[in-house]
Amino acid sequence: MHENGGMQTNYDFVIVGGGAAGLALTVRLSEVESQTVLVLEAGQFPEIVKAYTTPGAGQQVLGTDLDWGFSTPPQESLGNRTITYHRGRGVGGSTLVNGLTYGRGSSSIYNLWQDLGNEGWDWDSVLPYFEKSTSFVPVDVAPYQTYNASAYSDNGPIALSYPTYVYDSSTAFIEALGSVNVSTVIDLNLGNNIGAKQEPLTLDAQQQRVSSYDGYYKPVRTRPNLIVRPLSQVQQVILEMRDGSLAATGIVYSDMASGTTLNVTASKEVILSAGVFQTPQLLMLSGIGPQETLQSFGISEYLVNENVGRHMQDHFYFSVIARAQTNSSASQLYNRVDLMQAAQQEYSANHSGPLTTPIGPTYGFRQLSTEELQSLGAAEALANQTAQAQFEYLWEDIYYPAVPSMVLPQYPDWKNESFISVTAALLSPVSRGNVTLQTNNIQDAPAININYLESIIDQQIALFMFRSLRTVLSQTVLSQYTVGPNYGEVVPGVDVKDESTILEYIKSTLQPVWHAAGTCRMLPLDEGGVVDDRLRVYGVDGLRIIDASIFPVIPDNHIQGPVYMVAEKAANMIKEDYNLN
Repeated sequence: MHENGGMQTNYDFVIVGGGAAGLALTVRLSEVESQTVLVLEAGQFPEIVKAYTTPGAGQQVLGTDLDWGFSTPPQESLGNRTITYHRGRGVGGSTLVNGLTYGRGSSSIYNLWQDLGNEGWDWDSVLPYFEKSTSFVPVDVAPYQTYNASAYSDNGPIALSYPTYVYDSSTAFIEALGSVNVSTVIDLNLGNNIGAKQEPLTLDAQQQRVSSYDGYYKPVRTRPNLIVRPLSQVQQVILEMRDGSLAATGIVYSDMASGTTLNVTASKEVILSAGVFQTPQLLMLSGIGPQETLQSFGISEYLVNENVGRHMQDHFYFSVIARAQTNSSASQLYNRVDLMQAAQQEYSANHSGPLTTPIGPTYGFRQLSTEELQSLGAAEALANQTAQAQFEYLWEDIYYPAVPSMVLPQYPDWKNESFISVTAALLSPVSRGNVTLQTNNIQDAPAININYLESIIDQQIALFMFRSLRTVLSQTVLSQYTVGPNYGEVVPGVDVKDESTILEYIKSTLQPVWHAAGTCRMLPLDEGGVVDDRLRVYGVDGLRIIDASIFPVIPDNHIQGPVYMVAEKAANMIKEDYNLN
């Protein structure tokens, strides 16, 4: 149930963050009627921006009250670019604003998680939680909208489906990927993440977005033991010494609706699900983190752990952009008010038409051979990540990224022309970023250093990826939908050939895929861990972290699926620990 006030001040479990992990965890814990669960969420309920439910309105939701809209400091590895990093702010978190793409990644990733010292996190152990969280709504209006029913449950809260509006050029892109040894497959969610198909999206039978708010929370929102408090900005975790041990006993938060600062206690556990940026920020503001950081901001040291906020991994992507035939692209839909209004009316009337599809509904995943990794100088650095996809191909039905290079001349996104983009994302980065404090106040954003392409190995793989994008674009099956010479390529343009210029183009135009992970890794303490394999923070009783910050290695796919899995598995572990099953 919703609650804005401070009627109750003690709960069994207090969860910080109402995103993908926080809401999934909340719903599973509150299945036990004797247990009270409170969620504190800084944002609002998502109905304040109704467009969040429309798959094709994603670009209209970014930058609204549902988006934190973080900005990085100037990134030296990217020529001192400052990048906007979108994160969902609201009950539903980033599942309100993401591109809807669902995936799980290669089984080898999770087997590696276990090999790194995390018992029970191998593929066979986590697959049931992937299945439990999802169900599938079949749609078959275009080729490659396939699925294997055994990968999903019959009644999982996150419905997956396909859009009912598909551009022919999207299908052609999948077929063009055969030129770079990426074959079509039936399903990518059973542990083999190599191949191409239409993306399963978090869509229901009415072609509406399914966020954690819609799938997990709304069906059970009247449970009396489940309380969600929006507009509740957590300031810090309350830490106390109990019987000689440091323990988390509650939370201090600002109730923005009333303008008051309140305390709430947890009789069992405080759980941080604030995400990869704000979970480590909260730990540091509470006195848990790198010693130098705590001292620099005058924060009392409760527990020094140098790995809090470190080792961040993320996916980024970049494109080759081509002019396209008008009916093969969504450019005019987003450029012309009359077309957008017509599409909105059609979607509002019967949930059909071009707004049933996001701008990037198609993908393929490529595994580099041993010889290719060796030629790129990556064989040693990625020695334990060879049995996975190293990068992803995506098709975008617009000019993307829309922010042009500031260091190279670039063909503009003319409003009277149409474009498609063939895009590649790096999935096994060697570079590592970090999150730290800018101030000792939660109202100020954390400092997010993404450090993309800091590693020479990442640069070499990116150049390889770029060359393969041109190969894909040159395939007749795809280029038939383009306009002009050179298979329609206008960005960066065929004159950009030498590696140094290509790398400058990539650095000056790449964008995050918004998959940051690993800032509070699940690893043995002496191996750089912040939490153990039951997601308990080392050195603190009654405190767990359950979100993407615990990933020891980032999966080779879009990460909302893995986040739901972690929450489902964590809920089961907590029930076991307290004999709540």
